[in-house]
Amino acid sequence: MSIPRPVKLRCEYLERPQGVDTHLPCFSWQLNHSERGQAQEAYQVLVSADWDEIQDEAGSVWDSGRIESEATVNVAYNGTQLQGSTRYYWRVRWWDNNGSESAYSEVSFFVTGFLISDDWKAQWITMKKPASFTSTINRLLNGIDRNSRQYHAIYLRKTFKIKKNVRNSFVHVSGLGYYELSLNGRKVGDHLLDPGQTDYDHIALYSTFDVTQLLKPGENTLGLILGNGRHIEAYGFSEPKGICQLLVEYENGEKETVITDEQWEASPGPIMENGIYYGERYDARMEMPGWDNADFDNSAWEQVETVQGPPLVSQLMPPIRSSQILKPETLFRPKPGVFIYDFGQNFSGWARLKVKGPAGTEVRLKFSELLDENRMLNIDALGGIEATDVYILKGEGEEFFEPRFTYHGFRYVELTGFPGVPTLENMEGVFLHTDVEKIGDFHCSNQLLNTLHQNIYWGQLSNLTSVPTDCPQRGERMGWMGDIQLVAEEAFYNFQMAPFFFKYLNDIRVAQKEDGSLSDVIPPYWSIYPADPAWGSAYITIAWYCYLFTGSTRILEEHFETMKRYVDFLKESSDGLIIKTLGKYGDWCPPGSVLPKNTPVELTSTWYFYHDTLLLSRIAEAIGREDECRELNSRAREIKKAFNGEFLNNGRYATVTNGQLTRAFLSQTSQALPLYLDMVPEDQKDRALRLLKRAVVVQSDSHLDTGIVGTRYIFDVLTENNEAEAAFKVATQKTFPSWGYMIEEGATTLWERWEKLEGGGMNSHNHIMLGSIDAWFYRTIAGIVPLEPGWKKVGIRPHLLGDLTDASAALKTVRGEIAVSWEKLGDRVRIVISIPVNISAEVCVPAFGEKTRIKESGTTIWPAEEGADSVPGIIPVEAEQDFVRFKVSSGFYEFEAFEY
Repeated sequence: MSIPRPVKLRCEYLERPQGVDTHLPCFSWQLNHSERGQAQEAYQVLVSADWDEIQDEAGSVWDSGRIESEATVNVAYNGTQLQGSTRYYWRVRWWDNNGSESAYSEVSFFVTGFLISDDWKAQWITMKKPASFTSTINRLLNGIDRNSRQYHAIYLRKTFKIKKNVRNSFVHVSGLGYYELSLNGRKVGDHLLDPGQTDYDHIALYSTFDVTQLLKPGENTLGLILGNGRHIEAYGFSEPKGICQLLVEYENGEKETVITDEQWEASPGPIMENGIYYGERYDARMEMPGWDNADFDNSAWEQVETVQGPPLVSQLMPPIRSSQILKPETLFRPKPGVFIYDFGQNFSGWARLKVKGPAGTEVRLKFSELLDENRMLNIDALGGIEATDVYILKGEGEEFFEPRFTYHGFRYVELTGFPGVPTLENMEGVFLHTDVEKIGDFHCSNQLLNTLHQNIYWGQLSNLTSVPTDCPQRGERMGWMGDIQLVAEEAFYNFQMAPFFFKYLNDIRVAQKEDGSLSDVIPPYWSIYPADPAWGSAYITIAWYCYLFTGSTRILEEHFETMKRYVDFLKESSDGLIIKTLGKYGDWCPPGSVLPKNTPVELTSTWYFYHDTLLLSRIAEAIGREDECRELNSRAREIKKAFNGEFLNNGRYATVTNGQLTRAFLSQTSQALPLYLDMVPEDQKDRALRLLKRAVVVQSDSHLDTGIVGTRYIFDVLTENNEAEAAFKVATQKTFPSWGYMIEEGATTLWERWEKLEGGGMNSHNHIMLGSIDAWFYRTIAGIVPLEPGWKKVGIRPHLLGDLTDASAALKTVRGEIAVSWEKLGDRVRIVISIPVNISAEVCVPAFGEKTRIKESGTTIWPAEEGADSVPGIIPVEAEQDFVRFKVSSGFYEFEAFEY
């Protein structure tokens, strides 16, 4: 019997990656099958450097043979040594648990980068004396430095000769801070704002492109434009610089390389001032038609100089791309000569302009999230930065402009200097972000929650620009670790985050100091050491979620020693295992405040000390570090004891009252955190939970009084303690403070604060840190929870809350798509689920007391004695207070529960 062949082939969790710079890349694939209860019994992988060979189902580089294994994820390459700058083809087949064999999959491929550092022959180059300018920039937090020097864009070129017919050609390239590469007048690749941001004192990323089809016999020209990005003086760097190495393999096997060296030429060009906070100034009159073609007159260009640069590693994560073009919803004129475009959505990116007018006309585009009372741009929240693009016309008919080396966070664009009166057709919005694959989808009958889910989607993507930023609009856009660690689970439910987070974990490791301390901001463009423990927790928290959602122990092994060094730093910084000095932010931004008003910073800091120690013990267990696991578990027990001794009194955890540590007032966060990690002594747990519920339901009228830390955990605590209805009521509030309040006030992304603030200071309207609730939608309302790493086992327990009549969610895991939907049908509930091959599940179906009857596809499966054994793929387990639990294997199921 023929079975479906494998699909969704991935290498290093990426589809057809270029620039793989590991000797042992990992493969994965997904399986489909018409039968329930199917799993992979064995697989066979073929890898070849020859297209004809792989088509003939042969693998001279690696033929695994039949491997008896259920593994479809994290299958490590085990063939002959890979060569750099080489395309490898691969495919796979599988056997099911009936012994049936599939055909081989479609052919996929990966391209290697440089596998040893000596492969780099190119040198870093730059222009000798590029023009400079000064720009407003935040050097640190609110410290404005208005004399930050940056540079006009640098144009570089090199002409070389192709002698024979080309078989393959790959180019490896980087430019700091940003670059754009062209070959014979055509842009190479579709990356934007490349490369991803790093700490350039230690590391830079390069990208790999196949340029075989762009080469031609005879003269060819590489062109490289460099912009500032983060590689600026304010962060300790200098002028832009680039590096490029082109490998050409001829059909006869001969190879040659073209590299950046002192033979390249440099010139200024039409891109002048540019910066992520500044914007971009483009003078079309200075364009140099054909500058990146061989027949260009380069007599005015000058020789470059070679400079030192950081070590390079491949950018093995999705690049920043344009994912969507937005049309403006409205256009209005608040005063003569000023036109405002409203895109109806807050997002990250830039505007694309269409214009026609006389040469020298200067058109200005300024960006903001908000309008003021006069319907003019509100720029108070920009932190003093320019956030303006300028286009100077060349006067040659219809012209188009979009920048290359900046981006903005905005909903509104102010257009001035336009020659005439614009229309809606003169502008488009370009949504830019790291192009992570969307894997999750959620919907329910409550429109407020659907809108909130969409706002979180837009806000999360807007804050993925090669690092996880806090906001995309003001003079900050930093990789605050507290923000991302709190929404890491949400991000994993919505997007394929593994390659992005693998890169970010490396950024964290690079930034770690010898004493183990980390910065609040990674990369540490703002060097804020040591991190608040709630921020430093990102290192261990993100690594754990990478493991939970992918099953990869490799990432844990790579970072274990440095993560342990960080946890040891926390211990050394403690006083009797209480963290008293490291905390700065704690439960950041509760309603009515920036700093935590009720929750002691010492409490959140010490709680994270326990959290990270406990989580690291689980990581040690996962990778077989038994001694470290025991040591960390023992330390965690001591921290818990010290925590309760310091902060607990008869079920009530400490608060801050009039600046003093007291137990006179209930803090939602103080009560929720120890309950989340089961830190409360058993004899005080019930009281602690009652006090939490009182703090939420009575004291705050079913509203939150939490900052970003408490908000992340309180919904799970309530749900796991049979108070999911109370959590749902909080989630669906429309009055302040709530997400519904933001939506009622017109929010299209999440705010930084619970309050609607539109003046100066902390009032971003596109922050993601309060977006952690979205994971609760998937985990609780839809009921999808990983029970074993890599989704080997999944829990399905939908919660039918409040006035919800239906809900659905789909999640494309590394093993395949899990889908759950439920619907109330009068006095019945129908639940439809789909479990992929190689995943088992525990399904909890809602019960109606002792007279519950449950059918699956029309056959009674509960009560168990009524024939459940005859239903394939389902094993009844037990009935609990409000549900019946079943063990379920892969397949499609339709459950119906009712009272008889």
